Amino acid sequence: MPTTRKLYDSIFKKILTLSSKAVINMINGLFNMFYDPENSTVSYHWTENVHDNQNSMTTTLADTILVINNSDAYHMEAQMKKDDSIVFRVFSYGAGYADQTKKILQDEEGCQVYRIHFPEPCVIYLSNVPKSVPDTYSLQVGFGHTQNITYNVPVTKLTSCSVKEINDRKMIILIPFYILKLREKLRNKKARTPENIASLKSLIKTDIMGSIDKNVELGNITAEDGAQLYRFTQMLYTRLYSQFEETEEVTDMVEQSIITFVDVFREEKARMEKRMAEMDKEIADKDKKLADKDNELAELRAEIARLKGSDK
Repeated sequence: MPTTRKLYDSIFKKILTLSSKAVINMINGLFNMFYDPENSTVSYHWTENVHDNQNSMTTTLADTILVINNSDAYHMEAQMKKDDSIVFRVFSYGAGYADQTKKILQDEEGCQVYRIHFPEPCVIYLSNVPKSVPDTYSLQVGFGHTQNITYNVPVTKLTSCSVKEINDRKMIILIPFYILKLREKLRNKKARTPENIASLKSLIKTDIMGSIDKNVELGNITAEDGAQLYRFTQMLYTRLYSQFEETEEVTDMVEQSIITFVDVFREEKARMEKRMAEMDKEIADKDKKLADKDNELAELRAEIARLKGSDK
């Protein structure tokens, strides 16, 4: 069984490889952009950082750069705990990407222009973090004695967002991690009261699964995306909460919800495949009728030409 950290990392990576529509909607929400989710393309640049944290080597969640429409780069780093050094890593990785994509251009007068371009950065805290975590990390970058710039990295604190905000910003593919909202509280056995277990059930059933259903219905994600998000939610729930005896009823609800959604998804997929097959047959029938008409016209033209020839 993978460690919990590796599970988070794996799920985050898989989330970013869902349909391009779903990923583009998330990019638009995180960075306040307006890409067309139906026609934009996504390509990937992966790496991982390993850093020394209090004399022990730990692997952070994957640094991820997504390139939209083969031109615009966005750098996201998913983080679980407060990390004051994260802004340095984001800058370092951004600089590495800028170096890999450096260009030598020419201006209107034919002079060479040397250019590097950093990706747009963002840190996503997937779990609860202290209030001391800023909304923006600001790094002062000095270039000798002549120039200083401020490198800003916006921060999204997922569990501090309301469900409405996540849905409005169409960041639905991050919703499985919303299950982390109650993780710290329910680690304490005394806190696993009926009221808090009911809150966990509502968090999963209404906030997470209800949001997935809504976004499938609205077309913000595909039904297949929805099935995957249900599965990721189940994986996180199982790792975080299923071992508690107080959550037995919640476990049953999660498993039944997965079965129900997958059954509906399969039925819908079968219905769509049947309809597509019917449409293909209709098109084939129309093509055959058109071909028959073309043959009839060709025969008629040949007959007319023959008659004209016999009159001479």
